[in-house]
Amino acid sequence: MKNWNTLEADIDLIMNTHYTPGRNGRRIDKVIIHHNAGNLTIRGCHDVWQTRPASAHYQVQTDGRIGQLVWDRDTAWHAGNFAANTTSIGIEHADASSNPWAVSEACLDNGAHLVAAVCKFYGLGRPQWGKNVFGHKDFSPTACPASLAGSQHTAYMARAQSWYDQMTGSAPAPAPATPNIDALADAVIRGEYGNGDERKRRLGANYAAVQQRVNEKLSGNASALKPAGPNIDALADAVIRGDYGNGEERKRHLGANYVAVQQRVNEKLSGNASALKPAGPNIDALADAVIRGEYGNGEERKRRLGANYVAVQQRVNEKLSGNASALKPAGPNIDALADAVIRGEYGNGEERKRRLGANYVAVQARVNAKLGY
Repeated sequence: MKNWNTLEADIDLIMNTHYTPGRNGRRIDKVIIHHNAGNLTIRGCHDVWQTRPASAHYQVQTDGRIGQLVWDRDTAWHAGNFAANTTSIGIEHADASSNPWAVSEACLDNGAHLVAAVCKFYGLGRPQWGKNVFGHKDFSPTACPASLAGSQHTAYMARAQSWYDQMTGSAPAPAPATPNIDALADAVIRGEYGNGDERKRRLGANYAAVQQRVNEKLSGNASALKPAGPNIDALADAVIRGDYGNGEERKRHLGANYVAVQQRVNEKLSGNASALKPAGPNIDALADAVIRGEYGNGEERKRRLGANYVAVQQRVNEKLSGNASALKPAGPNIDALADAVIRGEYGNGEERKRRLGANYVAVQARVNAKLGY
């Protein structure tokens, strides 16, 4: 944030649709937190919400950067409950990992700091779960905010309360804890602290110790100051998580390690770690990636999947129908199709009607119910 006290975000990227101007005469009395169910940037959230009826006031990226997408004075569509929307600030958090979902340390800390700042700015009092801070699932039938109401919940709320105490002067600022060098090194490897001078600036006095630990982790040798060589397996995992981008960007980031890392990525995604070239694509993994939206729609999906398109699309259909054993499901899974519509996979208007066919009315009704309309 540029200014926690005035709620000035690092970047303002304001939506021009899918929110309600004003607050319907109601006042803000709570914060509702969400997770992306993916690792989205501020721009990524903006672009998704421009094409489907949803939005939130803030997005916290994996690197901790915060963007404002709907002004606080307006009503974002985030809780699936219009009354709750009119009285809340919605904060989205990017996931650094899945299966299980988890946010990064930087995202957790700045998300909690933002909760504290909102509570202070609007006079809501010290952050307290179930009183002035809630999860999306408290208002809609969903698992959101995943880890922030589960494995990372205690840490998140403790951090929010600590930040609130520091911001209001209600408790002395604690002496800085000894940094967790190992956790910081993991965050660096995931790409959360950038490179070069940016990394030095953000790590500050911890830079030397963290960089040494990074070198050790990537070399696979925790006792050496300088690695004998890169940890190809760890780099491949980072590529699969999306930490190194695609195409030329990936080549540039990986440098001399590109060929070895890309080969390892291919092996991991094929399910065959022993072969230089996989015997065949992992259709199940590709189908999961399609369902997550990583291969786009229509012609883009066909182009990117190439010869695998038919097999992958069939597997996608099976997964979304809830029947993985049959080529054609006995009947559509309306709930899964509604989720896919909300993710933007079926377009809008006439395109959505055309693609959903006879299921359109049932699916649209389920979408409306999920979004609180």
